[in-house]
Amino acid sequence: MWSKSAIAIVGGCILSISFMLNLNFLMPLQVDTRLFIGLLFSFPMWVGIMVWCYASDSFKQAAKRCTALFIPSAMFNAFFLFS
Repeated sequence: MWSKSAIAIVGGCILSISFMLNLNFLMPLQVDTRLFIGLLFSFPMWVGIMVWCYASDSFKQAAKRCTALFIPSAMFNAFFLFS
């Protein structure tokens, strides 16, 4: 139970930050508006990812869920950052 909670908290935080970075690169708005939208959406997204990871059967399955979402998101972050 504690291991699923740990991966849900840490993995959910990393995923929500990564998703919001992708969204910030794609939105054609001012910087302050993008940050405000990111703050509004990142916390509910983090909670949703935490619930999704915590609903898994084991630590290994929760880690696979977080990793399966993080890898493509991190690749998009790297693409947007270096292009």
